[in-house]
Formats: sequence, structure tokens, C-alpha cells
Amino acid sequence: MDQAAEESQPLENENVRFTVHHKPSCIVEFDIEAFEPLVANARKKAAKAVAKEVTLPGFRKGKAPEQLIMKNFAAAVDKEWQQEIANIAFPECLKLAKIPVLHADAKVSYNFKSHSSSGALLTIAFETEPKIPHIDPKLMQLKTIKRPDVNEEKINETIRQVQLFFANWHTVQDRPVQEGDFVLLDVDVIEETPSTPLFSSTRFEVTEKSMAKWMRELVLGKNTGDSVEGVSVPDADASTEDKETLLPKKVRITILAVDTATVPALDDDFAKKLGVTTVDEMRKNITDLLHKQADAHVMEAEREQVSEFLLTQYPFDLPATLIEKETQFRFRQLQQHNDFMNYWNSLSAEERKKMIQTVYQQSEKAVRMFYLCRQIIADASIRISPADLPPPSTSALEMLLNPQKVFHHQNNSEVEHAEAYSRLVLEKAEDFVVRNATRE
Repeated sequence: MDQAAEESQPLENENVRFTVHHKPSCIVEFDIEAFEPLVANARKKAAKAVAKEVTLPGFRKGKAPEQLIMKNFAAAVDKEWQQEIANIAFPECLKLAKIPVLHADAKVSYNFKSHSSSGALLTIAFETEPKIPHIDPKLMQLKTIKRPDVNEEKINETIRQVQLFFANWHTVQDRPVQEGDFVLLDVDVIEETPSTPLFSSTRFEVTEKSMAKWMRELVLGKNTGDSVEGVSVPDADASTEDKETLLPKKVRITILAVDTATVPALDDDFAKKLGVTTVDEMRKNITDLLHKQADAHVMEAEREQVSEFLLTQYPFDLPATLIEKETQFRFRQLQQHNDFMNYWNSLSAEERKKMIQTVYQQSEKAVRMFYLCRQIIADASIRISPADLPPPSTSALEMLLNPQKVFHHQNNSEVEHAEAYSRLVLEKAEDFVVRNATRE
């Protein structure tokens, strides 16, 4: 949110008099009048600095008299003089204004209107910390989220997916795709040029239960290597939400491979592969994990509501350099993946601009959310410690059904620690808002 420039009453001491102007994007400008003692001190420092870099006949480097340096190297001294005036005036003004600089290496710029032995007029600009508004969680209307069902059908299907993980796979080469096969597909949206990948080397089971009707009808009877085109549409029994959000799209399906699977028998020997002793114990553990996932689904959906609430209800200015740094960081992370680089290299200049803008917008939201959540944490006196990091998965079942990034505190890089801390700030703040929000 851009703010109109704000001007303070003049501040002064024996060296400077200045006014403070608050500009959009957390820019602060000091409109400064530097008095004679300051500019005289700055000129001496400038002459000494230039003297260390130049030589005059008859004098050792750095030992020539000040007057000779000023006479023979007037332009160099004048340039250094302006820099020294700014260097001395800036901390004097900061001390009086009590305005924090964004960070230690923040960019500070200056512009001179005039300078002479009697004084100087200049403007110094820098970025400061954003002003975060007070956040009232009670103003949020939290919508009820439907918890996913954990029933016998869901439990049995999950057990089957675990069996498939340990299945023996057989490549089909002598016949077309039929019901019950597993197909490895590339699915591309071809409504625009170039096409965009929807799925890449993704395995689907060719059954009514596991595959959308439009996709199943396209692949049945086709062979490995075939490409077919069609339109993706929600099934007739899809939810109202899916029908509203999953709009029809023209797609191309390429069949990369066709496989069948022989799954292991569901017995105690199989259960032991998963770190338990019996099928009943495996079933109980799977049921418990599915309940955890259902709770996590509700929690994540509520957190998303909090994010939307905070971003729309509490606008504030952000320093541009923070968003730029976050954007650069995110691009560096993307560039570590070959798939992204292949996709990036295929884009036109205009498409690259759009992608950069998308990443920039995501970065702005991320920085904004971090500041808002940090403010919530501070206001609510919520403590964050390394013990709050999620524990790593301890069983084969949990790693299969609830994959997560594992953090080992003593081995993590500085970046991983920063990411873990940011995530904890976000989650703890959002959960605090959820607990104190007004429920519909």
C-alpha cells in the first residue's frame, strides 16, 4: 500500500538540521542542512583520503601538505568531500530521528544541492523496516472445513497402494492398453502455444475408480508410443467444486509405457517389511496415519484461510529490495532442477517475463506473510525453538504415507535453517489466528 509522503518537524543538533520524509516502499528521505563544523571536518578527511592514493614530487605517499593536495587534486578531493559529508551526516540524522535502517548492508543514496566551506544541502535516501499493522484474529470469519473420511474403503485402498509400492512390475509390449493396466503418461495442455505440461511421466491405473473417464476412454485400446488428443472434463459424479474449478481443456496424452503389477500377498511376512509384526498391526498403524492426514488436511485448509485473511485485510508497504532478493533466491532454487531449466529454455522472451512476474508476486506474498506472522508471534509472545521442528519419520509406513522433508539440526545448511524457521513462524502464527478466530 503506497503511502503519501509524510514530513516531520525539523530535527537538529550542532552538526545538522533536517526533516524526515516517509515515501512509498519503505523509503525514508532526510532533507539535510549540514553546518560548517561538519563540512570542515569532512573536507579534512577527504584530503587525507586522497593523499593516501596520490603522489607529489618531493613528498612520500600520504605525506603531502593538505593545501597542496587540495590545489593539485581539486576534483578528486571534491568528490571525496561530498562522500565524507554524507558519511558523517547520515549517522547524525539516524541518531536524532531514531529510524532503523533495513539491514546493515542496505543501500544508502545521496544527492547534493550545494556544498561549500560554510555548509551543505543534501538529501539522503534509504530503506527502513516496514510498519506492520496491529492484527486482530477475532476479525477473521473461519469457514468450516470438511474432514476427509477415514473409512474401510479408504483404509483398504491405502493398503493396496502400499502393496503396489512393493509390486513386481511387468512391461506390456504385445498388446494395447486394457482395463487394470498401469500406464505411464505425459499429459500436455495444448490450447496455447507452446503447450504446457499437466503431468510428466506420471503413472495411472486404468480403472474406473482410479482414472477419470475422459482419460480412460482415450488410452484404452492404444499402444505404447501412441499420442491421442481429447478434452479433459470432470466426471458426472464429481463434486460441485470440481465441476466449477476443473474447466474443460484440450489435451494431448502420450503413452510412455504400459505395465502390469503383481502385488505381494497381504500376510504377516508382508507386514514385517513395514516394521510391524502382523497385518492387524499394520492396519491399525495405517488407520492412525490416515487420521493424522485428515487432521492435517483440515489444518492446512484453515491456514490457507488465514493467509488470505491477512493478505487482504492488512496491507502495508514493503521494501523493494526484500522482494527482489526473495525472487532471486526462488529462481536460484528452481534453476537447480533440470526439468525446470529445460522448460525455461523452451520459453519465449515474453513467456519468461510472465514467469518472472509470477515468481515476483509469489515472493511479495511470502515476504508480506513473514512480516505479518512475525508480528503475530511477537504480540502473542509465542516462543519458537528447535524442538518445534517436526520429528523425522520413524517407520517405513509413515515414510510411505506421510513423506516429509527431514531436518537434522546439526547438519543443515544455513539456508535450510532459515527455511525451517520461516515455516515455523508461519505455522505458529496461523495456528494462533485459527484458535482465536470467529467460527462461522
